[in-house]
Amino acid sequence: MQPLAYISASSMLGIAAGPVASTHRRPAVPAPTSPGTNYASLILAQLRHHPAQPCLVWPAPDGSTSRHTGHDLLQRIAAHRQQLLTAGVQPGHPVLLAVPVSVELIAGLLAVQALGAVPVLPPAGASGWQLLHLTRRLSIGVVLTATAPRQLLRLVAGLLGVQLIAAEAGPLGAAIDGWEACPVPAQQPALVSHSSGSTGRPKAIRRSHAVLQAQHAAIKAAFPPWQGQRDFPLFPNVLLHNLAAGVVSVLPAVPWHDLRQLSPARLVAQLQDERVQTLTGNVAYFAALLAHLQRQPVALPDVVAVGVGGSPVPEPLAQQLRQAFGQAAVHVIYGSSEAEPIAVRQVTDDVPNPLAGYCVGTIQSGLEWRFELLGVLQGRATPGQPVGELWVRGAHVAATPGEWLRTGDYGYVADGQLYLTGRQGNEQLHHGVQHYQLEHLLYHLPGVERAAARADAAGFTVFVQGTVPPASVARLLAEQFPGVPVLAIHFRTMLPVDARHHSKILYSQLR
Repeated sequence: MQPLAYISASSMLGIAAGPVASTHRRPAVPAPTSPGTNYASLILAQLRHHPAQPCLVWPAPDGSTSRHTGHDLLQRIAAHRQQLLTAGVQPGHPVLLAVPVSVELIAGLLAVQALGAVPVLPPAGASGWQLLHLTRRLSIGVVLTATAPRQLLRLVAGLLGVQLIAAEAGPLGAAIDGWEACPVPAQQPALVSHSSGSTGRPKAIRRSHAVLQAQHAAIKAAFPPWQGQRDFPLFPNVLLHNLAAGVVSVLPAVPWHDLRQLSPARLVAQLQDERVQTLTGNVAYFAALLAHLQRQPVALPDVVAVGVGGSPVPEPLAQQLRQAFGQAAVHVIYGSSEAEPIAVRQVTDDVPNPLAGYCVGTIQSGLEWRFELLGVLQGRATPGQPVGELWVRGAHVAATPGEWLRTGDYGYVADGQLYLTGRQGNEQLHHGVQHYQLEHLLYHLPGVERAAARADAAGFTVFVQGTVPPASVARLLAEQFPGVPVLAIHFRTMLPVDARHHSKILYSQLR
């Protein structure tokens, strides 16, 4: 489908958008790729060059911690590589990683990549039947499992033509030298993961070796790493970037199957004991961490940078992070698995107007962008502002070369900053206003934990989670969005959120 009109940089300055497509492009970040390449080669080179340096610090449920050097991880990669070779895995073969977040998952993933095969990560919380469907849909013949499968399961899988291989840490006798990552076409998938499913079923995201290298280069350009940097990444995919950059990943002690059960006290203890310097996470994660730090303040002088993303970031939370991590630069990071990062904003005393939506910063180098026109905003902060769905393309975007990635996010660019005002499936305008504008305003009310505004045919139905008085919600919306139809305001104990980030509202499930 082609858009009827586009909003470009010129139309953001008040020049009307015409029927001919126009784009904006920022200079590209070089990403070294070649016809025969393999993202794993970057990581293997780093591990071999610094074999004694810690690369992974992994907490166990029992409170202990395992520390892994480059040499340790190389041994595990080599062991899994030998397992996969014995199973007949060849370049281009998809391999499902049915392994929880662990050192063995990372080693298994890199072993699959090193063979030139394609690691496939299942959707968050996938059931056994969903995994079976995934193997059939993607023609997967080998599955790496967490533990040795039972005989019956192995028999059933065998009847379906699927081999099950246990990724348990066994003898580490395989040679770590004498082999290299298999060169593969730059456009071959290097990793297949799945979206959070916040606007429907989780979809498969295929990132090629060229895209992974370009994303690695884009992240390095936005946040220059240093050798031995101690990072605290909530997002497992950041581990691949860290390993390629020589950054030590200190994994947060969280229950990866359900982040809602995390212990903020243990996380704070990790930050102190491991002298963490940088950390990233999503809104729900940082909200829990901030609540603990407000009850039991501690100094965290080693932290120099904090990044928050994964969903729209309320400005009050971003400002609270600045207070809690007084020595750190705090950044809002906007992107997706297909394109990370898209935009970055450093949080300062210059607080954006919440009526304008969520300000996520400057669109990153190497991206072309355009907007598919939806309409015109008419709120107090955005009178006459064209708004549309953001499309991007570039080297670090997982899309067919030359084609646009439709982000599903609606917004506009003003004064060089990207603002988000709505999400696909809930994007309808009412009196020139989109739902993010209402929601972001409500997050500035004390006692609001979560807010959602569902765009119905006649107006907005607002849902609130928290202790704020109902009259305060109604009064603020009436004052700041006069004339905008608010059909009802409902208070709920919990609002439905996605299974991966526990931060993205599932609007279709609001009741």
